[in-house]
Amino acid sequence: MKSSSGVAIPSRQLASASYFVAFLLIVIPTFDALMQVAPFRPSAAQWRFAAVGLLSNALMIPAVGVLLALYTSLTFDDAKLRNTIRIVSWIMVVVLLAATGFFALDSVQTRPAIRPQMQLSFLVASITAAVKLLLGVIAFALFGRAATGSRHPDRKQPAGILVARDTA
Repeated sequence: MKSSSGVAIPSRQLASASYFVAFLLIVIPTFDALMQVAPFRPSAAQWRFAAVGLLSNALMIPAVGVLLALYTSLTFDDAKLRNTIRIVSWIMVVVLLAATGFFALDSVQTRPAIRPQMQLSFLVASITAAVKLLLGVIAFALFGRAATGSRHPDRKQPAGILVARDTA
């Protein structure tokens, strides 16, 4: 099916499959990463450092899930889900910024416990994890911003149920 502008409109049946895959992309890697850092010991700086480092590795797959859900919500003009994605994305921006700050503090606290021959590896791992967290901040800020708009802000929706049919 094509719209009056000639742009193909995907079938509504694709929305549920897209949302389901998005859900799986968000939940499964997050669950796997959380299980890798169990048992939870948030009072230990070394555990927090390792946990945030591992979780930063798993950040981009859930981000792809959010992107898929956002794209689907924009395609099918699902305002409720788009609003939910907007709110969750901005919460994630705050959480990731806080995690980056605490990660930096934990790396400073953990560094003295690292053997001298491992200092370079520790530094590289610290910087890599911090960069991933900051890239996550950018991605979720872009998601939050994109979820604010409607599907076609410059185009008015048709007033009636009549739809122009493209026979070409």
